[in-house]
Amino acid sequence: MGRYYRMSKKVTEDQVKEILRETLELEDVEEAEYEAETQLLKIVTKDNQFAGVMTRVVNICSRIGKGAELSFAKFAIEG
Repeated sequence: MGRYYRMSKKVTEDQVKEILRETLELEDVEEAEYEAETQLLKIVTKDNQFAGVMTRVVNICSRIGKGAELSFAKFAIEG
């Protein structure tokens, strides 16, 4: 099961590509997707390792997104 996080502000397509690239390079990340229309970032981790992963993802989004913040939106229920 994954989780969706809402971005606090709009980011450019290039920023999204870089955020996703860096996020997918993290060891415990299985999947990362961004939905531009809803500004939601979906993260799926290995063994529900969200605490460590999201600390790093928040920093990635803030740095690349020029201060963009993330807040939990909902669970991603598969099936």
